[in-house]
Amino acid sequence: MIKILNKIIEVIIAILIVLMVLGNFWQIFTRFVLGNAADWTEEFLRYSLIWLTMLGVPYAYGKNQHIAIEFITDKFSARGKLIDGIFIQVLILLISVFVMICGGVMVTKNAVGQVSAALGMPMQFYYLGVPVCGVLMIVYTLPKLIGDIKALAETKKEGK
Repeated sequence: MIKILNKIIEVIIAILIVLMVLGNFWQIFTRFVLGNAADWTEEFLRYSLIWLTMLGVPYAYGKNQHIAIEFITDKFSARGKLIDGIFIQVLILLISVFVMICGGVMVTKNAVGQVSAALGMPMQFYYLGVPVCGVLMIVYTLPKLIGDIKALAETKKEGK
């Protein structure tokens, strides 16, 4: 399932990047060649970047391509690294549930009836990226957490 989810996110991210490049090109073309900048491109690029980030963060985390400062944890034992990983993953789950999902849903609900200025799209669509990111973070974190808990249990059995 994770492989399919990765592929879907990869395609969406690639489409967003292509659309952003085209939108940026159109903004430059209309501003400097036509002398009258398109009014929708800046807003489109801003909200595309938000969605790109909200999809890219869980994707990078799921593929272990996120930024990590490991100079301290490199000194931990294998068991210590597992405990640290479990602690971090529990924190990620808590933040994902309470801040991103619960908070994101509240913000999305508050945006009902608001419309973006240039594109005329409902603002809920833009804010929906936050709870979507939270759900994806949970989907990517739970297997890691379960794996680390099982590995920690194995180290206890082995007496390490």
